[in-house]
Amino acid sequence: MAERLLFEVLVIVVASFAVVTALVHLRFSPVTGYLLTGVLIGPHGLELLPDTEGIRFLGELGVVLLMFIIGLEFSLPRMLAARAVVFGLGSLQVALTTLAGSALAWFAGVGWAGSLLIGGAVAMSSTAIAAKQLSDQQELNTQHGRLALGILLFQDLATLPFLILTDAMSGRGQASPTLAAGRAALAVVLFLAIALLVRRTLGRMFEALARTRSAEVFLLGVLSLVLLAAFGAEELGLSLPIGAFLVGMITGESDFRHQVEDEIRPFRDVLLGLFFLTVGMAVDPRTILTHPLPVVAALTSLVALKAAIVFGAAWIVGWSASSALRGGLILAHAGEFALLLITQALAAALVPADMGQVVLVTVVLSMALAPLLIQWNGILARLPDLGSSRPAPKPDEAVVAEASGNLSGHVILGGCGRVGCLVATVLDIGGIPYVAIEHDIDRLRQARARGHHVVFGDATRAAILHAAGLERAKVIVATLDSLSGSERLVHRVRHMGLTIPVLVRTHDMASAKGLEEAGATHVLPDSLAAGLGLSEHLLRVLGVAPQDIVDRIEHVRSVFDTAGNGPGSAQDQGRIGFHRQ
Repeated sequence: MAERLLFEVLVIVVASFAVVTALVHLRFSPVTGYLLTGVLIGPHGLELLPDTEGIRFLGELGVVLLMFIIGLEFSLPRMLAARAVVFGLGSLQVALTTLAGSALAWFAGVGWAGSLLIGGAVAMSSTAIAAKQLSDQQELNTQHGRLALGILLFQDLATLPFLILTDAMSGRGQASPTLAAGRAALAVVLFLAIALLVRRTLGRMFEALARTRSAEVFLLGVLSLVLLAAFGAEELGLSLPIGAFLVGMITGESDFRHQVEDEIRPFRDVLLGLFFLTVGMAVDPRTILTHPLPVVAALTSLVALKAAIVFGAAWIVGWSASSALRGGLILAHAGEFALLLITQALAAALVPADMGQVVLVTVVLSMALAPLLIQWNGILARLPDLGSSRPAPKPDEAVVAEASGNLSGHVILGGCGRVGCLVATVLDIGGIPYVAIEHDIDRLRQARARGHHVVFGDATRAAILHAAGLERAKVIVATLDSLSGSERLVHRVRHMGLTIPVLVRTHDMASAKGLEEAGATHVLPDSLAAGLGLSEHLLRVLGVAPQDIVDRIEHVRSVFDTAGNGPGSAQDQGRIGFHRQ
């Protein structure tokens, strides 16, 4: 038994490492790697790993931890503030997609009960995939990120009624659907009431854990809280992820939210990877070979249907066309709940076996496609002409060339968002010639409204850089939101053989090394900029001479530039002027 367990763990770790590493090098999402790993080693692939209940349960724990972390971000005040998206757009999306999916299934020959369950299944997207991919891309707090997460939250809340409906249709329910729904609503209210009553106790608990100054004690306390919440929700008839999410919302109001998130994130990443692997194990690739046309038709219909519904609903209620389309692309897939629902429908003979397998394969293929759609949502959203109230400018190299035609020794500013606008303001005040290139329509219009010299285009494209006068420019500044975009820009410039300085802003220190290896002249993480600015004000308050302040700040910056991760030696600290007591 122990040898078999060791073999299974070895297969999971080694296969995941090999496949995920290969795909990450090809710039695919790790989620795609886990899904492909599951297909390869699962019962429908090389049969190295059985699809056991224990493995599936460990994967579900990953979803529980993910929902807890999402709950930390969506505290009760934030939920109320976002109620228009969560309960307005969320309910509209679920209702419209369920109706459309049910109609397509009914026309395909499925009975009304099975059609309704298929419609409900495809209405749900994968919170696990979308939230993790958006987090990896640092797009959780963007407009399209908030739109997608708000709808996902309602989808997660809507899973319970569909589970009750499945139970009632299969004849296993001991009560009518109306009574079962009432009991479920009562369970949610009871769970929230208990969580709200103990919210002060939770704050005191985290404070007591923090006073121990033991990372192990704090971590064990957090894990105990999450598992107790999941267990309590299960006892009340709710799903484990919903219980973890509700407690996460309460915990998110405490002062320890960030520490809790940091402690639990490594467990979430490992277990969530195992969950994606179990999803891949459920795929039978032979269905694609035996029913290729139905699978392709179903996959195309699912992606197009969900993207169109989210885009149309969000655009009608006032979201920008760009954000609405990006939100639609992020949600244009089915989720893990669809697998559960279709499996139960098959077991109850509510859906024909052949049709059920086609739907299952379609769901998993859409989940495999989801990381790519989310990863490229910005690029894909720029392909069509969205036709908003004002026509979107075309990324015409001639327009960029006209804007920079008379410039020489100028600055090329890639990206004109929050940070880019600050740089543009400094250049405007100093009378320094520049041309800013921005591909996001909303940010472009905001920058133009502030009077900045900005044109529409993708700064990572060689043709756009040439049109902006790259050969005549003095320096390039990259303030792009995407790390991959900044790396592409640097690679473009260096592959042309140019030695022009390239200054890059990035979100954290971890990505600085890769940008430097790509050829960036200077990399300035946001945390370093904020730290240097705060240090400068601190030295002024302490009465340090202005020239000494400049020297110290410049020295700290030079140490970070050469070391990549900040001063670490006592010698460095002594030169900077800070000493340990």
